[in-house]
Amino acid sequence: MNEETLFDPRGAADDLFNARRSLEPCEPVAGKYEIDMLEQAYTVQEELIKRFHYAGSKAVGWKLGLTDPKAQEQMALQTPLFGRLLEGWRYDNGAAIPTDQLISPRVEGELAFFFTAAITDPEIDESALLANIGKVMPALEICDSAFAGWPRSLFDAVADNLSSGFYVLGEPLDNIGDLDFASVTMQLYRNGERVVEGDASKCMGSPLKACLWLARELIERGTPIQAGDLVLSGSLGPMQAVGQGDEIRLDLGSFGDLHCQIGRASCRERV
Repeated sequence: MNEETLFDPRGAADDLFNARRSLEPCEPVAGKYEIDMLEQAYTVQEELIKRFHYAGSKAVGWKLGLTDPKAQEQMALQTPLFGRLLEGWRYDNGAAIPTDQLISPRVEGELAFFFTAAITDPEIDESALLANIGKVMPALEICDSAFAGWPRSLFDAVADNLSSGFYVLGEPLDNIGDLDFASVTMQLYRNGERVVEGDASKCMGSPLKACLWLARELIERGTPIQAGDLVLSGSLGPMQAVGQGDEIRLDLGSFGDLHCQIGRASCRERV
């Protein structure tokens, strides 16, 4: 570690990885390791993903966060944020989600996009992007955090892979070329009670538009979306805390629905 700075991305990533593996929350890393720039937080995120990869869980896609323009304004940002999706964290519609592998789960409803080709054209538009998407599905992200009480700063959130956790995918939609992504609405139910409502206005006005931003951003960073990547396009409404035994149903209207149960013990090991 340089004596002139305490910024230590490997040390921060170690803290986060150990917290996720042990399910014992760690203290915020932004202050401890002097993470005071967004790019530093992304550097820590990259180091964290390397640790999951070495443990046997490779990256299989991307997730978007802070896609609500009003939330961006409140955080003095002009763009969304992103993290990675990891192998082995996916569940199918109707699954039982193990809380014995999560610290403090919260859920949010969104759309997922499966890409059939690499996106390498920095001038790509929405129609060309859609031509390279093979599947669109309703998705429930089950977010989690390495920190007690969740992240206290933007830098902590980004470093911790943008609070990524498990995710549940619904059935692929038909005729995706005819979908009006700006019209998607979202209702989230917990134990039969509607607890969250939202729509495309919370996701840059359209989940496809959010994906377009991500595609261009990743090209600029030299890490473009690849064939086979899955993208969670960002929440369509506020995040909702969940607990053991909760029955969750996500209704995206004409864009499909899904359900899952929170809180059964896992029969597989999370890396």
